[in-house]
Amino acid sequence: MKSIRMPSLGQTILVVLIIITLLPIYFLLENSVKTPIDFAASTINIPKHFEWGNYSTAWGKIDTPILNSIIIVIVSVVFILLFSAMSAYAFAKLKFPFKNSLFMLVFCLLLIPGFLTLIPLYLQIKKLGLSDSYWALILPYIAGGQAFTVFVLKTFFEQLSNELFEAARIDGAGNRIIFLSIVLPLSVPICTTVGIMNINSLWNDYLLPSLLLDRVHQTLTVALVSFEASAGNHGLSDYGGMMAAYTLASLPLLILFSLLMRNFVEGISSGSIKM
Repeated sequence: MKSIRMPSLGQTILVVLIIITLLPIYFLLENSVKTPIDFAASTINIPKHFEWGNYSTAWGKIDTPILNSIIIVIVSVVFILLFSAMSAYAFAKLKFPFKNSLFMLVFCLLLIPGFLTLIPLYLQIKKLGLSDSYWALILPYIAGGQAFTVFVLKTFFEQLSNELFEAARIDGAGNRIIFLSIVLPLSVPICTTVGIMNINSLWNDYLLPSLLLDRVHQTLTVALVSFEASAGNHGLSDYGGMMAAYTLASLPLLILFSLLMRNFVEGISSGSIKM
């Protein structure tokens, strides 16, 4: 008879961590199909009858805000990566006066807490007449995402072989061709990694959208808070609808990460980002 192999301590710890990780997801999904009465009876047990209408109710509350968030986040992250990649390439591979000093200024931006710039930013957006539009968030997001992304991409670009760039220049390629044909294709994994990090940060931002956007342009986080406030104002709170809204709100990030997971892991393991 073959002896039964007992799990090692490491495997046991891994299983426990997986269970702890999945419990909130289970709690979210099984409560998203409950009526207020079922939720009041138990928050753990699976209901006998699934209330799928919670999802249609939730979608009616967040359909426009989720589209607004997608537009704002995609445009912001595309330009964050584009501008940061060009700046990082210049800092990593080009020679120009005061390069190190300028990079230190960029690095120092990482040390400034965001709330210190909140009031000046709010006043500037109002002065420019950009409030209650997508640009009220897109422009600050692009500017705010530069420092971290430049720092990470510069570290990656410095690891690229100088011989590769010298060979391209011998063949007559200029900086534009080198950047488009060599740097960008080689940096897809790291750009995916920092892109997902920026997407996660911007997708979950609440403070700026709540200050700068009207109801027509409100983002998903603001709509979720408004839905949560209205759901608890009448009798039993509609926790099922709120959980359904949270589930729908998390789907875009889950789909994105599942599609780009390989590039994300490659970017993490490239050495530019230390977790």
